[in-house]
Amino acid sequence: VGRWTAEENRHGIVLRDYLVVTRGVDPVALEQARMIHMTNGYSTMAVVGDKAPDFDIRTSSSAGFLFSVAYVTFQELATRVSHRNTGRVCDDPLADRMLARIAADENLHMIFYRNLCAASLDLAPDQTIEAINTIVQNFQMPGAGMPGWRRNGVLMAKHGIYDLRQHLEEVLLPVLRKWNIFERNDFGVRGERAREDLAAFLERLRGEVLRFEEQRDRSLARAAKRQHQSV
Repeated sequence: VGRWTAEENRHGIVLRDYLVVTRGVDPVALEQARMIHMTNGYSTMAVVGDKAPDFDIRTSSSAGFLFSVAYVTFQELATRVSHRNTGRVCDDPLADRMLARIAADENLHMIFYRNLCAASLDLAPDQTIEAINTIVQNFQMPGAGMPGWRRNGVLMAKHGIYDLRQHLEEVLLPVLRKWNIFERNDFGVRGERAREDLAAFLERLRGEVLRFEEQRDRSLARAAKRQHQSV
């Protein structure tokens, strides 16, 4: 975990250096946003909050561990996808290579945490599936809450860097398949209940994906029409 933290810091350093040297963004605004976000902090436990299952996450170190490894498994894969797509749309070979290298690191991080969570499923299947279900249904990236996050998230989704379909098909479903979530036969009553709840959520999410894409297509069509009229 210490090595993971050091590597994530290295990613932040190289991204910041690239943006400052190329003047890709206002460096003063970038630093101000960083200070605000780092001061506020981010906690997976705060996101989960009172949505946690019956076991007390505040007093159970094992429960806290389960939430953490489930969260970072999905988060690292989501970061890999978004970094790789960002590199492709940058129109800069240097940025593309840099982000591809960072994405490769993120993939290794994801595999490490995915393996930990897989072992947890074998050791404590009911508790682990409850943690996975809660994380999946309340997932948000660590940048949530930082200045301009919502607006930037919408722009990313509109332009294919990270959208709801990618979240479902490239992040959630591959990990759940790797863990054999819907083929396992070692869940008890609580685990089965969590698995059924997770399945229902994924079905609702598929409907949300279609609605989002319809709205996005209409928005992009309107923008293209306005641009054509202004030429």
